[in-house]
Amino acid sequence: MKRDFPLRGASRRDFIKGVFAASAALGLGPTRALEMLDEIGGSALAAGAINANRTVHIIGGDGGGAWFTLVWPVPGTITELATNSTVPYDDMNKAGKITSGALEDRTLYHRKVNGQPLWSNYGDKKLVTAMLCGTNIGHETAPKMAGNSNTIPSGSIGSFAACAAIQTTVQSLVPVIGINRNAVGMPYGAATGSPSPAGVPDANSMINLFSSSASKLMARLADQGNAKLYEEYYKAFLGLVKTVDRATYQRAYEDSRVAISLVSQNLGSVLAPAPGQVDAWCGPAAIDANVKALANNLIVTANAFKKGLCSQVMMPAFNDDPHFVWADRVRVGRIADGIALVFQTFMDYLNGIPDPVDQSKKLADNLVMTISADLMKGPFSNANSDWTDSTPGASNWMYVMSNGYMKPGWFGQISRTGKMNYDPDTGKLYTPAQFGDTMVTPGALGAMLYAVSRGNDRRVRDFTTASYRAMMNVVL
Repeated sequence: MKRDFPLRGASRRDFIKGVFAASAALGLGPTRALEMLDEIGGSALAAGAINANRTVHIIGGDGGGAWFTLVWPVPGTITELATNSTVPYDDMNKAGKITSGALEDRTLYHRKVNGQPLWSNYGDKKLVTAMLCGTNIGHETAPKMAGNSNTIPSGSIGSFAACAAIQTTVQSLVPVIGINRNAVGMPYGAATGSPSPAGVPDANSMINLFSSSASKLMARLADQGNAKLYEEYYKAFLGLVKTVDRATYQRAYEDSRVAISLVSQNLGSVLAPAPGQVDAWCGPAAIDANVKALANNLIVTANAFKKGLCSQVMMPAFNDDPHFVWADRVRVGRIADGIALVFQTFMDYLNGIPDPVDQSKKLADNLVMTISADLMKGPFSNANSDWTDSTPGASNWMYVMSNGYMKPGWFGQISRTGKMNYDPDTGKLYTPAQFGDTMVTPGALGAMLYAVSRGNDRRVRDFTTASYRAMMNVVL
């Protein structure tokens, strides 16, 4: 419900902060603060207090990030493709050039899905920002070596951990989940206020993380009618205890209510992909195990978001060091089409699900996605079918779907002869000698945090002092 609330701007933000501070001081926790804001000012005021997006971080380790350059190609790759058959892109007709005014003077291509650029049905907010960030450090499954694209150099703050610290306002059972790759955890890092991530070996283990053993072993609770009745009886009895009105007990009571609702249900069947769903998301690329794994991970993630179970998921992708794949150009194109179809279907799926915290929006409205890697492979040559590890100027980059909080298009420039870095404050191009990689990376990662925080520059300043003004989109 929307109610008229007299405070606006800074006064409104100060009021929200005051309610959260008072709730914490009384031991009530953030859940009760959100309930109170809803009672006072309606759902719009409460939604305003949830000042962070959920995130999906895809890490293309061991050279696997190269596959995503077929979804969002380096602009120079497409420019050369018309006259050079050794350029590593399968079909010029699959590269949809974005013509939105939001690009200003930048260039951007999204791979086409069913004849239209990826996510084009969502307008400018789903246009990707591609930023030179870090350096080519391969090969690593989870990039952690110096110069990677996940760590803010000043203070060595993990950008994913900083995201999680910002996301603490989004209430969830397990805030951060990292899907490991061969027992190697994703590059979470450390940041003040960040929760500990839960590492799981695969998406099936992520399902088991939320599946109640009680619901699977207790015969009576296996019946959904009994499970619901059990939950309602527990909550009713809880309301009769002597301490029900005492503020200092409320946080524990709220946690117990959430816990008992989870004990009484087996979430495995809720989170797991439906029969045939993975193949439907992949299309013809369902024959490729890596595409199927990406689809499976994203389906489970979407279902976990739907239940409000987590706020951030980190996942590996491909990890296949694809050197000689260009010997079969048709297969390369099929895999690239599959990745794009998976991403399109993932967003469409989220767009059909109300956000469990902010019912006025869909999950697709409150999501930021990043794609990073140890290296992206050479964007200008696949001579002798070899997709070389070398990138111009040892360049590396990150893709961010920011939901409109960042300006789209390429920041920085890559050509056969090298790279041009950019000033994150102005966007102006410079040679690496004029503007070094360690100056570019904190600005790029600061811009990503700005998107996660829904445009809260003050919150970003808890983790970096770098400017990222060139990438900020202050008018959504």
